[in-house]
Amino acid sequence: MSQKPVPIMQPWTKAFWAGAKEGKLLVQHCRDCQANIFFPKKVCPECWSRNLTWIEAGGKAKVYSFTQMLDMVEPVFWEDLPYVIAFVDLEEGIRMTTRIVNCRMEDICIGMDLEVVFQPLNDEIAMPCFQPADPALRLAASSADTEDAEDGKAEEEAFAGYQTILYEIGGKDDTVCFITLNRPDKFNAINRQMARELIHAFRRVREEAGVGVVVLAGAGEKAFCTGGDLEIFPSLADHQSSLNWLAHEGLDVQRAISGCEKVVVGKIHGHCLAGGLEIALACDLLYAGESARFGTTEINMGVLPGWGGTARLPRSMPVFRAREMIFSGRKDYTAKEVYDMGLLTRVFPDQEFEASFERIVANIAAKKPAALRMGKEVMARSVDGCDMETALALERNAIQWLTYAPDIQAMLEPFKADPTRLTRQQKKDNMASDQR
Repeated sequence: MSQKPVPIMQPWTKAFWAGAKEGKLLVQHCRDCQANIFFPKKVCPECWSRNLTWIEAGGKAKVYSFTQMLDMVEPVFWEDLPYVIAFVDLEEGIRMTTRIVNCRMEDICIGMDLEVVFQPLNDEIAMPCFQPADPALRLAASSADTEDAEDGKAEEEAFAGYQTILYEIGGKDDTVCFITLNRPDKFNAINRQMARELIHAFRRVREEAGVGVVVLAGAGEKAFCTGGDLEIFPSLADHQSSLNWLAHEGLDVQRAISGCEKVVVGKIHGHCLAGGLEIALACDLLYAGESARFGTTEINMGVLPGWGGTARLPRSMPVFRAREMIFSGRKDYTAKEVYDMGLLTRVFPDQEFEASFERIVANIAAKKPAALRMGKEVMARSVDGCDMETALALERNAIQWLTYAPDIQAMLEPFKADPTRLTRQQKKDNMASDQR
């Protein structure tokens, strides 16, 4: 059995984990205010009383809201990723965030019945979690897993080697994946082959457990990317099918980038236009050299940005500036201009760009991949419009899972033994930052 994160065995939690080992779902009960508490606490969060006891819950619940959160923990710990995080109403009146196991996301719906199951973490501890009460949904998930594995094998064989992109694992301890658009003679314009290869590459990098950062760049000196390759038009049956390809397959590319669990860092130089800018907007961080030029030029051909530009630009800058960029069709926005609009993370002088970019990527890649993934997903859900309580619940759940990971516990041990070590480390980091 693979090693899995083991909860911290504090004195007030031992009864909870002992009950789970016996197949019992225990919840704390406050004798003073009668509150029920799912996650074990030292004191009641409602009235701060220490007069707590344990009661056995029925293990039945209903989903009252849900969202998807992928790869929240290192794959070495969990064998059933991706999974669904659901907000659940337990029959005992407890609302909590919990993992739904052995179920497809599309099968989860508001109000569906759940039942508790106990998943072994090791020989001593079992983790209570929930699954749909309907056995058919669990069977469907198992069947879908088999089909996905067969499809994945066939797809892997089809992409034995890339023709239009470069894929390389590097950086210190192989923590960075470099994906490079490699059609410099065509300004790295995206044709059908490149679109398929990009989608495959961003799916493939999910399996790179040690990688925390993906760098997306363009080959050559002229361009990051200038969007869809207009030379595809004669190769397709008609104008309508060309537009359909540009809309659908291009959207699939930007979804593959934005949906990647790793931190995707865009490295922008030269021209970044039309669909190229929209691809860049799907990244988590964007860094550019000062000579880079930006624009959404689709309106000059009588169409609109079709790879997410009309949705992402107004979310990345003031809406009036986004409208101007789309309506004007300009292709000469400077890096400083779009930085001032809020579109770029940072801009560097061209002669300093390479070294500065490498330092930034190395700094991020040195962090734990699990923490990077969780932080990315929780912030994405918050930005996408979930309410504050939901966002806070996601954050709390992410922190809880992170603290279970043995390697995180090992990192914290020196600071537990010497609390002043944290202050000294912060001062050291600040001095290093000032020197840079």
